[in-house]
Amino acid sequence: MIYLLDGTETYHLSGKKHELLNRDDVLPENIMTIDGSVKDFSLSNALMHCSTVSLFSEHRIVLIQDPYFLNPSAKRGTEKPAGKRKKKGAAPDHAEMLEQYISHYNPDCDLILYCFGFDADKRTKEFKVLDPWIKQGRVKHLHYGNPTPQELEKWISQDLARKGIRMDAEARKELNLRINGSATQFYQAMDKILLYGEKDLTLTDIEHLVPVNQDVNVWKMADGFLAGNTAQTFRSVYEMTEIARNTYQSLVMKLAYRLRAVYNAVRLRECGYSDPQIAAKTGRKYPDLDIRSAHGRTSFEILTMISELADLEQGIKSGKINDREGLEAFLLRNLNQYAGNQRAL
Repeated sequence: MIYLLDGTETYHLSGKKHELLNRDDVLPENIMTIDGSVKDFSLSNALMHCSTVSLFSEHRIVLIQDPYFLNPSAKRGTEKPAGKRKKKGAAPDHAEMLEQYISHYNPDCDLILYCFGFDADKRTKEFKVLDPWIKQGRVKHLHYGNPTPQELEKWISQDLARKGIRMDAEARKELNLRINGSATQFYQAMDKILLYGEKDLTLTDIEHLVPVNQDVNVWKMADGFLAGNTAQTFRSVYEMTEIARNTYQSLVMKLAYRLRAVYNAVRLRECGYSDPQIAAKTGRKYPDLDIRSAHGRTSFEILTMISELADLEQGIKSGKINDREGLEAFLLRNLNQYAGNQRAL
């Protein structure tokens, strides 16, 4: 069989690879792993190993790890210019070699094209060769992408219930923030939670067990800021500056970047666009989260803050404004203004 395994959801992707490599009818010495990302990778050699006839009909596996010809981020400087005719008698390219092998593949050998952490590039000639064979069933394409928020929420609830893990509302909210929409990060977190041994978890437990990434702290800072939550805003600032050692100037840029994402989603919603339309226009997976993060603020309000941050950044770069004092003054001014507006309502 020929397999194409790809996707950004690496937990299940790795699990499937492990399942394929640990078949009862395949001995460890009959498994060959080839790094397909290196410069001297030779597809012809890999396919030659696949075509080799087993002496005693033993089943073998050839795993090509991260084939560069399917990686959208890989450089392809050696490819022939488009439209340039191939010289007569020249060696076949990767697409032709794949076509030839798949047409007459060796049933005693499994070929696995393993794309760890990325989707196979459908624009390449190699994928266009694989595609019709995928539709015919000769090539099995197993894709593991990140789930939708609804799917992930269902997976989390089912897995927690199956393993008898209970969390209060604050702990569950913090877990969702820290895994950042990634099933892989959730399952990695579950490995740590199970080792911890406790069944009833609090917010403090999650903060100690599940690592936080910078995106989460930036999100928390912006979310607290737009919600008028002074404590959450400055706690995030403290964690990023004192613990993660970010500069205050970098926080100005990160906050502006996050506010721009919220602004784009809110502005498009004000213009009548649906979530799928907003996702298509902005490239954001979960625009509903961006809209909720606005906490009722209008696009004009958010744009005004972005403009203030741009002026603040220029003042810091020119040396006219101290980065810490400037950011704290900006945060406190807007937080106090928001609190005053809320009291007036």
